[in-house]
Amino acid sequence: MFSIASQAQELKPISFYLQHSGVSEDAIEFYTGRLTTKNIDKALETADSMFTDNNETRPFYILLTTRMLKTARGDLSKQLTVVCRHFAEQHPSDLAAFLYQKNHLVSSRFSDYWAYRIAVDIRVICDGDLMTCFKQSRNIALSNCVDKYKPKMEVLYNLVRRNLNLFQQR
Repeated sequence: MFSIASQAQELKPISFYLQHSGVSEDAIEFYTGRLTTKNIDKALETADSMFTDNNETRPFYILLTTRMLKTARGDLSKQLTVVCRHFAEQHPSDLAAFLYQKNHLVSSRFSDYWAYRIAVDIRVICDGDLMTCFKQSRNIALSNCVDKYKPKMEVLYNLVRRNLNLFQQR
């Protein structure tokens, strides 16, 4: 397991990110509402910043991307769906630390948004048995997750499974 997974952090006070030199101006503008998801290129650049090597700023980019999930339509929606599954598989500890923290900025609905997007992407990319595709994504996420966050990723993937209507299958 590589060190990036062990660096998962919860969201800090927003003032920390608004003053952080590692946070892009576009990200700040999305947070303050001066930019919207209608600007697809800037929205995707901001979402792509979740994959940053900067462990301090990653939670802020996860927050911004999660907020975009609620309002994104069309091409942006499709592209964010792909980004969500990849992020869940590559940075599961970061995602779990964010989604399941106690913070007034993190809604309990956020995990539903992510589960829905992950499920949609699994359904779209799956060429065979849907349960097999689900298990593959889940196993990738769990293999990249530190032990501390594995139970939370199981919770998220149970939501994904529900979205895929796979609860009757083993």
